Amino acid sequence: MTKNYTVLIIDDKKENLKYLNEILKDENYEIKASIDAKFAIESSKNNPPHLILLDIKMPELDGFEVCKIIKKEENLKDIPIIFISALDDIDSKVKAFSQGGVDYITKPFEPKEIKARVRTQLEIYKSKITIASLLEQQDLFVKKIMHEMNTPVSIISLNTELIEQKFGLSKEIESIRASSKTLSSIYGDLSYKVKKESREYKITKINLLKFISSRIQFFDELANTKDIHINLEYSDELEVFINSYEFERLIDNTISNAIKYSKESSEIDVFFGVEDNKTIISIEDFGIGIEDTELIFEEYYQKSNKKLGLGLGLNIVKEICDKYEIVIDIKSEKNRGTKFTFDIEPITKKSI
Repeated sequence: MTKNYTVLIIDDKKENLKYLNEILKDENYEIKASIDAKFAIESSKNNPPHLILLDIKMPELDGFEVCKIIKKEENLKDIPIIFISALDDIDSKVKAFSQGGVDYITKPFEPKEIKARVRTQLEIYKSKITIASLLEQQDLFVKKIMHEMNTPVSIISLNTELIEQKFGLSKEIESIRASSKTLSSIYGDLSYKVKKESREYKITKINLLKFISSRIQFFDELANTKDIHINLEYSDELEVFINSYEFERLIDNTISNAIKYSKESSEIDVFFGVEDNKTIISIEDFGIGIEDTELIFEEYYQKSNKKLGLGLGLNIVKEICDKYEIVIDIKSEKNRGTKFTFDIEPITKKSI
């Protein structure tokens, strides 16, 4: 019969190995046992077990050292380790958990307890593997969506320009452009979420006037579809030190959010400079307002599911602000509008 799991027992006393094997023999496990900790570690590298029962008091390498070595090995680090020991003091238990142990069983062993704890940890381990597999599939799925999105969005943008050159600007063309840029912004959010762990984000020096002006111009068609005018004011010529792609996500998502929840034929005020002795960027709309300013930073949150988007934008804004120690202040009033203020002092003092 095929065994579902492999359990490795490491204990320098043969009688303990024999006893634990006797307890677990009726379970659907393949039992491997070793009195030699170094040999057990090396053999595990080639054939990783699903769970390890590990004694603490052993010659040469004690259980804590063995656990530390295992947790440094890439293909072994996630294996659950249950410490087994005659030591019943709180310090030993705390050390065992701090080293990465998932459970601690004291001698003398109670068979029912051993079986229950091993079974529980194996079920947890199986769930973690399942979740990891699902996340990997999700990652591949999102990457495929991104690949499939990018090409048609680029084609739409290019052909819209060609049509405009041939027939001139119209409301229909402006609407197509606005929708294309919304999709482009969604693509940018997905790209950030998928690549943020693997991508290198180099800090560059950015001129705020040039950068923010270009981002406002990018959203011009989207604002025009609602007859919204975006005003830009500044008190000082400023430069900031931040990764340009991350800064784009921060500014784009805040502006697009302001447009999304603004009323027709209204305005959005963008300001940067020094105000009340603070170096800030503020983006203020005069729209429907936000009822709960805490919820908006949660992943996939949307005030209205009728609005186009994934609910990732402001979650990304918060992640980037936290990374660069930028403090966000939000003031909002129902049917009066919302003002996002970013204290950008931390990124004005850094250098490349």
